[in-house]
Amino acid sequence: MKPASSAAPVPESPAPVIPLSDYKDIRTYYDVAGPDYEMWSPNFNMHFGYCKKFTDIFFLERMLMNMNAEVMKELQLLPSHNALIADLGCGVGTVARYAALHFPLAQVTGITISDYQIDKGRELIERDQLQDRVQLMKDNFEGLQAANNSFTHAYAVESACHANGSGKELFIAEMARVLKSGGRFCIADGFLKHNNALPRFFNAIYQKIIHCWALPCFGSIQDVLANLKKYGMKNISVREISYRIAPSVAYVPWTCLKFFVHEIWKNRSLRMEKERWHNVYAPVLGMLLGLHRKHFGYYIISAEKE
Repeated sequence: MKPASSAAPVPESPAPVIPLSDYKDIRTYYDVAGPDYEMWSPNFNMHFGYCKKFTDIFFLERMLMNMNAEVMKELQLLPSHNALIADLGCGVGTVARYAALHFPLAQVTGITISDYQIDKGRELIERDQLQDRVQLMKDNFEGLQAANNSFTHAYAVESACHANGSGKELFIAEMARVLKSGGRFCIADGFLKHNNALPRFFNAIYQKIIHCWALPCFGSIQDVLANLKKYGMKNISVREISYRIAPSVAYVPWTCLKFFVHEIWKNRSLRMEKERWHNVYAPVLGMLLGLHRKHFGYYIISAEKE
């Protein structure tokens, strides 16, 4: 008798891969509005923060850096690891630089489709003298140029939402393909909690946000978990951290006020490209979205590849 296989075969990445040219709206959004993120974080942390203790609420940048640390913890990285890390949707590489600074044997490859992010990111990498351990590449995380089994770790901090489909299948398939067996990943992002019809008011906010942030949709936590299992991920951990995120979200109105004052002082007007206005609208509406916790939550998901 033939022995039973210990694990089901992992499916190949689904075809077709979407060409980079089809991501024009996302690329334009970040090329135009990308510099404005410095108003949110001088270090260009392009995500929300993680509140670990009460005193953190008084320091936005501390909470943003806490999120970076939380992602690294989920990856189970140690300073002694010769890790090969993929930052899938890296922004200007701030989380990648954090990883390199805290894990001296790690090599980090950041993936982005934005020319601005690559140029700005390389400037910051040179400033921190990390050129030998952090590189940024213009690539599509739903169709990576990297070979199979290229990385020991991968993460996506508020970038998987830019992937297509409620289950983010192309993104997950590519992440699974480039991870080595036993490799770990972490996703930190917002997700819909169910696949039911959304209430009218919530749906109106939701549709406006995905338009402003150039998102196809937020992922469905159910569909994403199904695809993680489909593509060979095991020991999956799912943590909703909405309450941990909320204190950093509370900084949005203050940041918007600073932004408007700066624009009026610098340019004597608020005439801006639509992408820059969208970058103001979306986080403000995101505060309302986060109040509907029956339908939406912020999660950290981690697992390892079989």
